[in-house]
Amino acid sequence: MIRGPEEFAAFTTIETDVVVVGAGAVGIATALELAGAGVRVALIESGLERTDQAAQDLATLDSHQDDYFHARSELTVRRQVGGTTALWGGRCVKFDPIDFEDRPITARAPWPIGDDDIAPYRQRACDWAGCGQAKFNAREIPEIADNSMVVGLPDGAVRTTDLERWALPTRFGREYRGALRDAPTLTLWTGLTCTEIVTTEAGDAVDHLVVKTLAGRQGRVVARDYIIATGGLEATRLLMVSDRHHPAGLGNAGGHLGHWYMSHVEARVARVHFNTDKVIHAYERDRDGVYVRRRFTFDPQLLRDAGMPNAAVWLVNPAISDPSHGSGILSGVYLTLISPFGRFLLAAAIREAHTKRAGSPRVLAHLRNIVRDLFPSIRFAVTFPYARFVRRGRKAPGFFVKSADNTYALHYHGEHLPHWESRVELTDERDALGMRRIRTHMHFSEDDLVSVRKAVGLIDEHLRRHGAGSVEWLSDDVEGLVREYLGEMGGFHQVGTTRMSVAPEDGVVDANLQVHGVRGLYIASTSVLPTSSQANPTLLGIALGVRLADHIARVRAQRRRSDSRTA
Repeated sequence: MIRGPEEFAAFTTIETDVVVVGAGAVGIATALELAGAGVRVALIESGLERTDQAAQDLATLDSHQDDYFHARSELTVRRQVGGTTALWGGRCVKFDPIDFEDRPITARAPWPIGDDDIAPYRQRACDWAGCGQAKFNAREIPEIADNSMVVGLPDGAVRTTDLERWALPTRFGREYRGALRDAPTLTLWTGLTCTEIVTTEAGDAVDHLVVKTLAGRQGRVVARDYIIATGGLEATRLLMVSDRHHPAGLGNAGGHLGHWYMSHVEARVARVHFNTDKVIHAYERDRDGVYVRRRFTFDPQLLRDAGMPNAAVWLVNPAISDPSHGSGILSGVYLTLISPFGRFLLAAAIREAHTKRAGSPRVLAHLRNIVRDLFPSIRFAVTFPYARFVRRGRKAPGFFVKSADNTYALHYHGEHLPHWESRVELTDERDALGMRRIRTHMHFSEDDLVSVRKAVGLIDEHLRRHGAGSVEWLSDDVEGLVREYLGEMGGFHQVGTTRMSVAPEDGVVDANLQVHGVRGLYIASTSVLPTSSQANPTLLGIALGVRLADHIARVRAQRRRSDSRTA
């Protein structure tokens, strides 16, 4: 059942077995898993089924936000059913076993679980995301196993067989609307914002949630278990403002709430020249039609020995905003994206990343590229829109232009090391419902910046050793380029601010995502991850939500059996 804010009367109390706050990817998967186990679930979403500016404004960061490294909230958060899956490109990547290890470079952020705890839930997470088999290496996929990213280049300390997968793309609000409407034990409430978690006076359990509509009606939600799945920053904010009986915020006995804020280190500082044109520069597809892409990655032992953060590097098109690339296809895409029509084709964040440039667009130069490259440009203008927007089933996640001289730009995507001073804090500014807003302070250290040079340098060594090619740096000041690229690039992946830990003094939630010291209160968000990996966190977030649903369903079944024996 789906109910809107107009159906919520003032002073209403919603009673249920489990309440899930936040109907993004993690919240929807968790709620439907619980409903499938016969649990009564109330799924509470601040936004509506479609984008609503008034709801979106509730997620706006403090007006005095001046974080150089943090993107604007309208690019990183979407308050509506489906959450940020309304914005994402659908890229699905798994965390690697080394990410869960105790490593010197992440010694202040130990994981209480390991890869073995996640592996049983990875396929179910892939099913929810719609990205096919939970196989993330080309050698595991027979139809592409015998192909090499670069002919004659073997795997070694640097590898080229690891994959990322792409969802349909799956817009969770649209994809699972029918399931949310028809699940007999689930009610989705839209337009209801949880503004406070109220604990008992003793502070060791939740008494109720305060929920409000934008029209000013207030009520409560009472449940046996409470799951906060509002996304990284919003989950952190909700714990911080719920300070009625916990002055420092819920789960903050160790002082970690809001600290260790991580995103990823991203940069384009080099290009690679291959000595052959036999290069897989674009997407491949597996037997199910799922798009996959190869990346340069690094052997775990190399990462341990070198003390390097985990990272992946992949081939990309040259910057489409610079007409010196000479490609009519790239110029045509650029002009389309900066036109009024462009906002219908790509999410704002992705569109900005591709079109941002200093100075005004060089429209005439781009038009000259199209004229010189007319027939390939026309062919692309017909075939790609069909594959991207019209074709039934899986849509093309993007496109690549083959380089005439076997030279490609490189994109680095690496682990952001955990830093105490990288944090989120409450401010005195309040939103329309009276909740205090937050401000971010994203911190990158010299080690984060230097990691890019190390990783790309190892790729250069590997290529030269095997006579496959070489890397050319775009500047002698590599770290300066990294810092420049990171400007406004943080905050898209919100990790670390409610991190999991064995003991309350080391984090905010335990290995089962329960807030330390508050019985029955769980955080299902990427903010619980102690480290950030090279991977986008969405797939792992879904896996953790599925794991949590199994845990709660199992505990409830044990409780019923115990009650029946004592009756």
